[in-house]
Amino acid sequence: MTSNDHLAAARSTLPVGLFAHLAEHRGSVEQTYLDYLDLFEYSESVGVESAWVRQFHLARPTAGRLGGLPSPFVFLGALAARTTTLRLGTAAVTLPLEQVLRVAEDAAVLDAVSGGRVELGLANGGQPQIAEAFGIRRIDDREGSRRAYLTSVDHLIAALRGETLTPDGEVLAPARPGLADRIWHATLTEQSAFETGRRGEGVLIGTTQVVPGEVSAAAYHRGLREGAAPRVGLSTWIFPARDRDEALRLAEPGLVAKWEWAKDFLPRADSTGDIADRLNLHYGTAADIAASIAGHPAFPHTTQIQLQLDGLYRDVDQQKAALALFAGEVAPELARARRTAVAA
Repeated sequence: MTSNDHLAAARSTLPVGLFAHLAEHRGSVEQTYLDYLDLFEYSESVGVESAWVRQFHLARPTAGRLGGLPSPFVFLGALAARTTTLRLGTAAVTLPLEQVLRVAEDAAVLDAVSGGRVELGLANGGQPQIAEAFGIRRIDDREGSRRAYLTSVDHLIAALRGETLTPDGEVLAPARPGLADRIWHATLTEQSAFETGRRGEGVLIGTTQVVPGEVSAAAYHRGLREGAAPRVGLSTWIFPARDRDEALRLAEPGLVAKWEWAKDFLPRADSTGDIADRLNLHYGTAADIAASIAGHPAFPHTTQIQLQLDGLYRDVDQQKAALALFAGEVAPELARARRTAVAA
């Protein structure tokens, strides 16, 4: 099967994942973790295929940042015990801030106890002050940083495959060769997306990219070798309401808050609607949301939608309602759009 055949097969279906930052706290950090365990467990019951969590280190209470999820494998271990089919994804572990073999060990144990459900998303980077707090020396040269990151990824993969790690012949225990084929990269640039395609690994495209998501997705597909199956996860933020005007009005406080964080590296926005476009928010009725996602330039390259529900909702019950609407009404429309594209 050629890479085009694989893409055609992927287009006929559209798996849905649920992605969460776990950084928005209306109560305590602890309650946020419990709320999202509940939401992810509910997502499995409505047909969501995978759960994805982002790693955040440390917090800055004076700036209103109470912290996110520093230990994704611990959280996903708890989720594994509450679910049976839900795939467990990291989106993503910031590898330069970690000890590579410890990441391999944690991921391997989680994969073993969950019955092979782990999807291991990795990322380069890490803020300088965070690296310093961890006693890690960052590589300031961008190309050097990229080379070091990929060397670490190769070391991690070799460990998962059971290759020898010490002169005495020690290996990772437990080795998980299958997990080595479930590596994903959170990429921000066209070049890193292309390299990910060349490596035959998965690419995770967020809602706030240095380059547009469709540029990364197209670069990834250009890099894929003949016969390699594409894996493109497109992070997709939604807010349903009775119509688009109402959705935009209700979502505005959360949109503006996120825009304050992202505006320095995204194109200018002169209205709330512009902000929604820049942040890849799809809003309105179920039909509005389906049409908006299907019309996104990255959609033809996408093999998995990674739904975002954080940042705009009052509580978990409202998120559950949005998730049920997406699974019941939006996802089938998107799957039909896939089949229509294949038939054409």
